[in-house]
Amino acid sequence: MRKNLVSIALHNEVPLPLISFDAGALPPDAVAGSVRQALAAGYRAIGVRPSGESGAGEAIRDLPREDVFITLTLPGTGTADALASALRMLDTDRIDLVLLERPTAQAWRELTRAQAEAQVRALGVAGLTADGLRDFIDTIGLPAVHRLELHPREPRAELRALHSRHGIVTVAADPLGPGDLPAVLRGLAAKYGKSPAQLVLRWQLELGHAVVVGPGPRTLLAEQLGVFDFELADDDLAVIAELEGT
Repeated sequence: MRKNLVSIALHNEVPLPLISFDAGALPPDAVAGSVRQALAAGYRAIGVRPSGESGAGEAIRDLPREDVFITLTLPGTGTADALASALRMLDTDRIDLVLLERPTAQAWRELTRAQAEAQVRALGVAGLTADGLRDFIDTIGLPAVHRLELHPREPRAELRALHSRHGIVTVAADPLGPGDLPAVLRGLAAKYGKSPAQLVLRWQLELGHAVVVGPGPRTLLAEQLGVFDFELADDDLAVIAELEGT
């Protein structure tokens, strides 16, 4: 159980916040306002993609750099130029975590050099299959993080086992899953005096995952941080496990 833990150490000891806010899906002109809203709700880990860095940089400008964990998600090509642009638009000398989608060996080498030059603190990948991750580890390198869609209906046991074997931290994108949450989760949430979303996020944390939440009202964003003051009983974890494939 991880009742009071708010970050997890990556394999190079960089502390990754367990809950982060991702502005990557937003249009560029909406990033600054949405990131400010997340910061006001209590988030200090922010995710961006190319074209959103300027807005994120504007939103975090008045905070001490060490108080904000920045994750940048990049495509698998043009990595060096994209990283240089992001550093400039974020007005920072380093990115805490860079994730590669469709990662290539060349892009990974470029990021590894940037990490050696202290422009990047940690490297990871996003959206790989189990076979794709195995191939990446065998032929290119060992990521500190793998971000993927993962929720109670699709818990991705094979990938989680692979992560555990190699010391890779699982980051759950879309941590609640699509559509309405099942009635059984609503019932369990009531038992703990929590919302269904809080219950599922707590389940994610107890499996050892970090999670990424998306834009929403400030009240919802603040609610999703309220998952560090309770633990799920083993029987309830077993009930949630039965949702796989439903």
